[in-house]
Amino acid sequence: MSIDSIHIILDLILKSWAGTLTQPEEERLDELLEDPEWAQLKRDLEDDRFIMGRFKEYEKYDKIADFSCFLKRIRKHKKRRILTTSVRRTIYVAASLLVFIMAGGVWWSERTTVDFPKENLEVVIETTIDRSSVRLILGDNQMIPLTHKNEATVLDMRGILHSEGLRTLNYKYVKNDTLESVVEYHTLIVPKGERQKVIFSDSSWVVLNAQSTMKYPVAFRGEERKVYVEGEAYFEVTRDEEHPFIVSVKNFDVRVLGTSFNVMSYDDEFASSVTLLTGQVETTSGRDTVRLLPGEQVSITSDNRMTVQKTDINVVVSWMDGKFGFSNERLDVIMRKICRWYDVEVLYAVPGIRERRFTGAPASTMPLKELLEALSTTTNLQFSLRDGMITIKQN
Repeated sequence: MSIDSIHIILDLILKSWAGTLTQPEEERLDELLEDPEWAQLKRDLEDDRFIMGRFKEYEKYDKIADFSCFLKRIRKHKKRRILTTSVRRTIYVAASLLVFIMAGGVWWSERTTVDFPKENLEVVIETTIDRSSVRLILGDNQMIPLTHKNEATVLDMRGILHSEGLRTLNYKYVKNDTLESVVEYHTLIVPKGERQKVIFSDSSWVVLNAQSTMKYPVAFRGEERKVYVEGEAYFEVTRDEEHPFIVSVKNFDVRVLGTSFNVMSYDDEFASSVTLLTGQVETTSGRDTVRLLPGEQVSITSDNRMTVQKTDINVVVSWMDGKFGFSNERLDVIMRKICRWYDVEVLYAVPGIRERRFTGAPASTMPLKELLEALSTTTNLQFSLRDGMITIKQN
C-alpha cells in the first residue's frame, strides 16, 4: 500500500458512500478494488465490528491523540517504495480510523450540503452512555443483563446463544425436546444508546433500535409467528406461506409472509410508520387494511388513520448503518432521534425553531459534543450541552 494510493482510495470510498462519484471516479474505484487487499479494506470499513476493533487497537498508539506523530512517521517513509509490516499495519489502522471519523461528516442545511472540516481532527470516544444495560426477561421473569464481552455464551440449557460482541441473541438452536406445551415468551428491553439483534427460531431476524422493547416466543409454534414491538425495529422475515409472520404494535398489526421492512412506533412521535423494502406487507389499524409495495410507507396516527406514500428507504433505515438520516425533516423530529441515542433532553429557546427543516446524515457513532459542534457550524443555530440538556438558540 503506497501512501498516495491510500489517499486516493479513501477519497473514492467516501465519495461512493455519499453517492457523489463521477463516472471516471467510479471506474477508477472499480479498478482499484480488483486488488484483493483494497477490496478487503473496503469491506472492513463497512463493518462496524472492524471499526470498533480498530478503535481499540489504535488506542495502543498513545491514545490516538498524537496523530501528528503518525503523520511524521508516514512522511519519513513516503519516499520508500516498500513499507515494513509494522508501518503498513499502522497506516492501515489509522487510515481505517480516519475514514470512520470522516464518514461521520454530516450535511446539515435546508438547501446545501456541508461537510465537516477534515483538519485538526480530535478523536474522542464517548463513554458516558451505559451500553451494558440491554436486558432480557425470561419466561419465569428472571432478568438477565446482556453485557458486551466479545464472547458467546449459552443463556440457558435450551441452547439460546448470546454473542455479546455482535450484540446478537440467537434462538435457532433451541432444543425442541425441552419445549413445554405452553409457549414461553421472552422480553427484550433495549435502552437509549443501544441496539440489539435477535435471530428467531425460524431464522428470521430483527434489529431493535434504541429505546425499544420486543416480546417474542422462544420458538414459533402454531399457525402464526407473532411478536410484539414498541419503538423501532427492522425485520427480515423468512418466507413461510403456511405460517404468516405478524408484528403487533400498539394500535396496528403488520402481516407478512417473507419480506424486509421497518416499523417505527414511539410514544413521543405524532404518527407510527411501516416502511417496506422488499416483498409485500399488510398493515391493519382498526377496521382498515392497506397493502404496501417496496419503497412505500404507511403512517398511522393514534386515531387509526393511515396514509400511504413513497419514501426514501435509505433514509428510513439509515439507523441500521449507524447514521441519523433525515430528508427535509423537522428539527424536533431530528432531535428526538438524537436524544434517544445519547440519552439527553432538548430545550428550544426560540419559538418556532423546532419547525425548521433540515437534510442530513450524521453518524450516530460520533461523540455528542462533536456532533453538536458540527451542527452549530453548519447551521445558523447554536447547540449547547449542559447537564444532559441540549439547548438550541438562534445565532
